[in-house]
Amino acid sequence: MKWMTSFLILLMTLIVSGQGSEVDDHFAKANQAYTAENYQMAISNYEEILKTDVHSVDVYYNLGNSYYKLNQVGPAIYNYEKALMLDPSNEDVLNNLQFAKQMRIDAVESLPENEFESKASSVASSLTIDEWAYLSIILLIISILLFVLYHYSQTAGKKRLFFLLMLLFAIGVITTIIIGFYAQNNLDNQQYAIVYAVEFTAREEPKQSSSASFVIHEGTKVEVLEEFNDWARISLENGSKAWVTLETIKKL
Repeated sequence: MKWMTSFLILLMTLIVSGQGSEVDDHFAKANQAYTAENYQMAISNYEEILKTDVHSVDVYYNLGNSYYKLNQVGPAIYNYEKALMLDPSNEDVLNNLQFAKQMRIDAVESLPENEFESKASSVASSLTIDEWAYLSIILLIISILLFVLYHYSQTAGKKRLFFLLMLLFAIGVITTIIIGFYAQNNLDNQQYAIVYAVEFTAREEPKQSSSASFVIHEGTKVEVLEEFNDWARISLENGSKAWVTLETIKKL
């Protein structure tokens, strides 16, 4: 059986290394194509990387740049938004996303937000959910170390210092866990999408014969509230709600 186990390990190693080589090859070709201003070729190679379930900020960012160069505002914004889901504070992505948004036809004004909810959402989105989890683990480890130092300290002054520090880090652990759960809850309860159709008339009901509500254009970000057959009920940032066909949007 040992030889079988060794064979399986070797096989998995070859598969993983082979996939990594394939990804590197596509990434190199995509970058070369982008430099040569062959943006469609660059897009094809970046898309091939995504098909291997390799998702990275660089791939989505470069995809967004390639689509932006081709004036395809919907796909450009979509890929910038995907990059931000992996790295919410990436300045390059944030800057290019703003440039892409200027290409949109729709100028949807946001409803006034509750100040507390706005700040809470801003803090929660400053890190990914995994990063909040890692931060809470780090703070927990530090809290445990401080407890050990507190327990073995010989003087009252050191005990008081380590106890206060342990208390502060314990509060930090609780805070980061709460923020992480808040961010996860937002992610579970909110589904956003980018309009891919150049222009589409949203309807009051999920059927083409229904009365028109408003016209939306490529690149607009919407929240998907529910789905029915081939339709999705969406909400704009200004609070307007209507139905569009699923083929007109792409979920983030």
